[in-house]
Amino acid sequence: MKATRIVVVAFAMLCGLTGIIAGYFEILQGNVTPDGLIISTIGPEHSMFRTYSIYDLMEPYSAITIIPNFLLTGIASIIVSCLVILWAIGFIHKKYGIIIFLFLSIIQLLVGGAFVMDLAIITSITATRINKPLRWWRSHLSDKMKRSLAMMWPWSLMFYIILSIVLLGITILGLDNVELLDYLDIAATLMFIPIIFLIIGGFAYDSI
Repeated sequence: MKATRIVVVAFAMLCGLTGIIAGYFEILQGNVTPDGLIISTIGPEHSMFRTYSIYDLMEPYSAITIIPNFLLTGIASIIVSCLVILWAIGFIHKKYGIIIFLFLSIIQLLVGGAFVMDLAIITSITATRINKPLRWWRSHLSDKMKRSLAMMWPWSLMFYIILSIVLLGITILGLDNVELLDYLDIAATLMFIPIIFLIIGGFAYDSI
């Protein structure tokens, strides 16, 4: 499997796992009707809900839903988020694979799967290079530069995986510990570093 495709799958898995966690939180709220399209994925029994308004909650704790029921929203979110992951693993590199991935990501957004469309768009743009010859990278970068950038790729992937685990862990543990939101914000900001180096390193790796 090409490095670029692995990067795309890694990005998509974070999108999907975030939606699955949001869906689980929504299911816990039960057969209840939301007050509107924008919802809190967590219920009032958690201190995070009581501390912040719905518009101040961090992305993992808020979502959009067109389904007027928390239980059904959560079930739909988990199902669609799983499809996002499975599609990225097996089909995003195929014809129309990116379009269908974007469609699934939009559905995930609309059924309570958290706000991860920014990463889904980055994933889709990166996926357009999976089956491409990467001529620009071959013609404009020296072999030494390509090898140097390619060496960053596995380390960036490791850093990305660690940060993803931290982000998802804080999302779960932070329900009743609002102080963890500061660390969630820091981890989310740091995530842009491995994302950028994964994309650049992946392209360089595949162009060698």
